[in-house]
Amino acid sequence: MLLPLLLVLMNVNVASSDTPGDQRFGRFDTGLSDCRITHAQRSMGCQRLQLMQTSSIGLRIRFFGVSTNEPNRTVQLTFVTGPGSGDPILNCQSGRCRLAATTWSGQISSSSWVSFDQRGLPIGVPTNRPSIGQCTISDGRLSCQSQSRDGLQLSVEARL
Repeated sequence: MLLPLLLVLMNVNVASSDTPGDQRFGRFDTGLSDCRITHAQRSMGCQRLQLMQTSSIGLRIRFFGVSTNEPNRTVQLTFVTGPGSGDPILNCQSGRCRLAATTWSGQISSSSWVSFDQRGLPIGVPTNRPSIGQCTISDGRLSCQSQSRDGLQLSVEARL
């Protein structure tokens, strides 16, 4: 009972992202056939892309792949970007989205790397680092490059 009152007093918008006509929030998932992840100068393929727009000012870009060193391990690389320039990247309806951008660019604020075993359980603690870099969409390709403060370089090239 106190939580709704507190939210009203704080002037917090609690509207659901699933309200009809809401075109700013949701998720886009797709398989990839031409994708490479480079992590600490090691390269591996990636098979899936997920774009999640959870606010009007940011986008989470997540790539899924299989470790080349250990075939039973899967990896997940995530970039978080601020607002992008160019076309809106997603067009969403009731939380379901389609890729709408032909050109887009967003500044990376953080990156995250995690490995999973064959049962889907995380191996160790995910590494989440403040990072600088950029993700772009151009000519049917999504490209992301980042560098964290400790020097770790991450990059991805994927055909959309």
